[in-house]
Amino acid sequence: MKLFPIQLGLRLKLTLPVVFLILVIMFSISFLFGLRHEQTLRSEMKRRAVRIAQTAGTMSLIPLPGVPAWTLSKSFVPLVPQLDPNVLYIVVFDELGKVQAASINQSLLKELLKQEEIASAEKELISEVTDARGIKEERSGPSRWGSLLPVEVGLQPDGRGKVVVGFSLEEMEREVSSSRRTALGLTLGFVVLGVVAVAVAASITQPIQVLVRGMEEVRKGNLAADVEIPNKDEIGALANSFNFMIAGLRERDRIKGTFQRFVSSQVAEKVLGAKDIVLTGERRRASILFADIRGFTSMSERLAPEEIVSMLNEYFTVMVDIIITHEGNLDKFIGDAMMAIFGAPLRHPDDPLRAVRTAVDMQRALLELNEERDRRGAEAIYIGIGIATGDVVAGNIGSEKRMEYSVIGDEVNLAARIQSKSGKQKILICPETFKAVQGEMKTIPLEPVMLKGKSHPVQIYEVVY
Repeated sequence: MKLFPIQLGLRLKLTLPVVFLILVIMFSISFLFGLRHEQTLRSEMKRRAVRIAQTAGTMSLIPLPGVPAWTLSKSFVPLVPQLDPNVLYIVVFDELGKVQAASINQSLLKELLKQEEIASAEKELISEVTDARGIKEERSGPSRWGSLLPVEVGLQPDGRGKVVVGFSLEEMEREVSSSRRTALGLTLGFVVLGVVAVAVAASITQPIQVLVRGMEEVRKGNLAADVEIPNKDEIGALANSFNFMIAGLRERDRIKGTFQRFVSSQVAEKVLGAKDIVLTGERRRASILFADIRGFTSMSERLAPEEIVSMLNEYFTVMVDIIITHEGNLDKFIGDAMMAIFGAPLRHPDDPLRAVRTAVDMQRALLELNEERDRRGAEAIYIGIGIATGDVVAGNIGSEKRMEYSVIGDEVNLAARIQSKSGKQKILICPETFKAVQGEMKTIPLEPVMLKGKSHPVQIYEVVY
């Protein structure tokens, strides 16, 4: 099965990593901060509990004349809940395990037990602490006495007893919860910032997507794809530049289309693609085709000027399409005649054959055109065609202010002279053209003829089609 990759838009590509990174960072910070804060508070409370237990135990070790050993401890123990409100209970045991002093933080106990009887609860708590299986380890989570951190300190060096302190962790847990809520709030705040980042990214990517769609339309050849982006920033400037570029392309195509109405598409491409147009030529081997309407002078006398122009436009439209089909270059119109070049500026290895096939198609197309004209009652058109092949000089000819692409040389004159000897519906070619198409086209050799500008008779051939 062929799998297609998921396509993510630029907006998601920009925002998803940012939001994900923010969430990961904030979650990690919250977790580590909460854990570190809890560990710090727990360590601090344990140190406080140890100090209180040591103080109470030390007082029992101070010898005073005439004062029993545990008197100072008994006086200090009731003060402990006032010194540290997080102490839930403190109990001092002698070496025999007998309770010598004990104190319960009644305020804290009331807070933990709510409406319960405090007196009975105090007895139960003291009983649980003094029990050999009493509170030995830290308690977290819900219980009657809440979260507790029990600390037991032995009285050294002679092991005279011990001090047990129960440190309530409720305040610590409230602080930790508050810290976690703060971290959660910060995380949500950063998520909101991420959402804002999505909106900002959208304001950036949406215009870019409009530009991308416009470029895609241009790639398809649609030059009407102006983009409308109201942004006043760099993206708006980019959109304006894009529209300016499209306008330039439309103008180029308009100029090119207009230009091609006066010159061939090959010449238009060559001229428009040139950086500088220079008045130079290059030697080319090309085939030159001349076609001329037979009896045009008498037709001009019989027909109105408007009819003559209409007839020529109809005739030239058909002929030019055939020349372009064979990739020839329409060089110029000379009244009712036309000149086409095969081999300049676009060159093919079979240019002579293309020229002859163009001439055949022109004569055949003219037969169909004449049938249509006959149905309209219009006069028939007949042409004679002459083709010559040889070396010519091709290039831009004229002045710096007005020039045209054309060819000059003896073969151009030869083609024109051969055309003048061609009758209605005839195609005559020179010996060089005959050599190039021999075996491809059926020809008939004619008697050599004297042509203007030639000192010797020229062998010509008629193409049979």
